[in-house]
Amino acid sequence: MSENYPGAPNETQSQPKNAGYPPLEGNYFPPQQNLGGPVPPESLRGVQPGQPPVAPPVPPQAAPGVPSPPVAPWQTQAPAPYWAPPAPPVRAEQLQYHRLALADLNHRWWKPLVEALIAVPIFLVLSVLIAVAYLGHLFVTGQLDLGSAMMNLATIQDNSLTNPATFLFMFTPVIIMWPALWIGRLCMGPRPWGLIHSVAGRIRWGWLVQTFAISIVLYVIIPTGFELLNGAELRPETDASVGHIVLMLALVLLIVPFQCYAEELVFRGYLMQTIGRWLKHPAFAIVLPAPLFMLGHAYDFWGQASILVMGIAAGFMAWYTGGLEAGIAMHVVNNLNLMALGVLGLADPFAQSGVGFTDFLFAAGIEIVLVLVVMFAARKAGVARSQEYRVVDR
Repeated sequence: MSENYPGAPNETQSQPKNAGYPPLEGNYFPPQQNLGGPVPPESLRGVQPGQPPVAPPVPPQAAPGVPSPPVAPWQTQAPAPYWAPPAPPVRAEQLQYHRLALADLNHRWWKPLVEALIAVPIFLVLSVLIAVAYLGHLFVTGQLDLGSAMMNLATIQDNSLTNPATFLFMFTPVIIMWPALWIGRLCMGPRPWGLIHSVAGRIRWGWLVQTFAISIVLYVIIPTGFELLNGAELRPETDASVGHIVLMLALVLLIVPFQCYAEELVFRGYLMQTIGRWLKHPAFAIVLPAPLFMLGHAYDFWGQASILVMGIAAGFMAWYTGGLEAGIAMHVVNNLNLMALGVLGLADPFAQSGVGFTDFLFAAGIEIVLVLVVMFAARKAGVARSQEYRVVDR
């Protein structure tokens, strides 16, 4: 039975396959517009037979010749919920070491203050526990006498060169600054932790080895050569047994590098990057932490002055080389050398007395030469002084 209403289809007339829709064969989009996935059904609605479908809109691209800001792995953020305020604008900036805190897109000017409020109590609590353990050791061994010179700082320093427990009591609290700072930074940022080491977001081990070699030449080989040329005999001047000397040297080799690393993290890493959040010029970040570093040592006047120069030198190298490696190497080699000579009875590593102006000039001269050699080596090695990161405009 045939239909006879107006516009009824003719049974003898073949209907096009998939009438009202585009043909199924072939590519829906030109090659340059093919997005590589199925076309959503909504894109086919309203398309007339014989007409190609309309491609979905292409996301806007960056203007030609304008590079997009670099994205470090830790700078990738999850999409914000719909109810969140719009994200602040982001731009690319070359960050030097003292400004690396800005590489954390969640940074705020007040966060280092809270970081200190977290880290300092942790440090104090752990230091008290170590002091209690040390006093307990003195009590058990019959050495505890609160009214004796045993509790004098200078005497404790002297005993640390011969007594393993006193040595650990002297240096372990300094090492605790490292995990205390790590916990504070884990809570408040900047993240990742590697930003405190260098502009690369990590320790640059090859550069660290080079700076160790430079420091060994300037702090150990050259001074020892001068002593030998002047007729000095480098023989131990101590009554301790060989076994005890070996034990103390092993403790020095095991503990002192971590003590130096912890001090560099705090006095160069934390303080320089905290000041760099607030003050852009590197001179502030280099100079201002140095007096605090000096006050952390109980030396005589010229000994303290040499520590001040050392702090400025380490800060300058951190800025110039883009990381802590040179300062760590200088600090570790210097302290290992002095403590080893102290154990052997050949030097006073704590500079409690007898350090004159000539000694200060000699120490400052070595540090200045070290800085110049490190600058030359950094240029030759192509060590990065800055790194481009995404920075939030606030």
